[in-house]
Amino acid sequence: MSRIRMYVFIRNESDATLTFAGSEIVSGEFTPDWNPAPVIKPGERKGFQGEGDLTLVATTGTEGRVRYNIIAPEGGGELYIHWNSPLIESQYDNTFHIWAPAGWEVSQWGGQGHEAELEIRLRRTARRSVPNFHPHGRGFAFTNRWNRDLPVISIGFLWNRLFESLPGPLGALEINKVLDENWLPITHADAGLCGGMVYSVMDYYQHHLLPPQQSTSPSSRDDILFKCIRDRLLDSFDIGGQGHRYLGYSSPHYPNGDEGVIQNVAGLTRGRSWVTYREEWPRIQADIDAGKLSPIGLIQTDNLDVGSNHQVLAYAYEKSGQDVRLFVYDPNEGQKEVELRFNITSTDGEVHISRFLKGNHDAGKRIWCFFRTNGYSPKMPPNGRRITSIKDAIRASTDQIAPYSLRDAIMGSNTGGSVARWMREL
Repeated sequence: MSRIRMYVFIRNESDATLTFAGSEIVSGEFTPDWNPAPVIKPGERKGFQGEGDLTLVATTGTEGRVRYNIIAPEGGGELYIHWNSPLIESQYDNTFHIWAPAGWEVSQWGGQGHEAELEIRLRRTARRSVPNFHPHGRGFAFTNRWNRDLPVISIGFLWNRLFESLPGPLGALEINKVLDENWLPITHADAGLCGGMVYSVMDYYQHHLLPPQQSTSPSSRDDILFKCIRDRLLDSFDIGGQGHRYLGYSSPHYPNGDEGVIQNVAGLTRGRSWVTYREEWPRIQADIDAGKLSPIGLIQTDNLDVGSNHQVLAYAYEKSGQDVRLFVYDPNEGQKEVELRFNITSTDGEVHISRFLKGNHDAGKRIWCFFRTNGYSPKMPPNGRRITSIKDAIRASTDQIAPYSLRDAIMGSNTGGSVARWMREL
């Protein structure tokens, strides 16, 4: 086995200066000439490298801690970096704990493997948003409430399709196929079509369209919009991909924290908090940073009542230290702004997520876990509307209510104050 190495690069995308405050090597050593830089100025990217011990083969991994002072006029704090690339990787692979104080956003990506590169980005806390998206104008005006007589699907059919997509048996979670595919029929749309509404809203956005203005949900099984949302609901379950997560994470036997109770079972190897905070939140954040909407599955049961689960659409976030505010379009709330708040410091215990509706706390159902939904592919939605007025443009990209301010809308966008560019992006 070759020597284990961990390259750590710090990208200072803030107006602060980082000054080296100390380091500690737990195993291995710093590579000569690759020690932590004494100073990292605004706009600079500098790095260091830890490596494991080597005789004829690698004998240790590399683990250590590095601290930098954040020097800023308004007050700073400490950037803390801990990495661990063990000789034999655990079920968690290489692990990291990287913290910054309130008012600062620190993120990381990469860092896996025995010759790994970890990128760390530091910047000031700010709201990061998908360009020109806000549920005020982009979401459906009607909520996730439907006529009971509209046909959809049965839980038995869905359950078995999800089970067939599993990468292995889930006997340890006491999950099996059902004999009757008509078990627990949800042929009535009043059970909810949240995933279909989320995917449809994404479709309108991808095609630079606004959804229909109707304020009530379709009431006919022949309605073209209802058919679209129903079909997109099935797409959102990702049955041929990782839709099985709706079953696995809903099991009463699935661990909450990262204590490693049932590892390597059907590819579901980590506790709910590790999945939520260490795996899925960074993927959602990366989507938004790339200007992409991120559909999310919310696990709202731990007794296999998969009908209690929910889907929402993330379009913005704000991270301050270890506290995250994630802004979502929630089909249950229509065009209102909903946010999920959580702290990612620890994965030892349960997931703790609070919901807020327009700034007011809303308990709702408990969220046991969340994950980014995979497999989205755009389709042309029906009855889409072109943006033909300033009012439509402002509502599509902000939470403004009348009287509308074009100046505020443009200055709040990422277009540098250009009206023409703002309209083109819409």
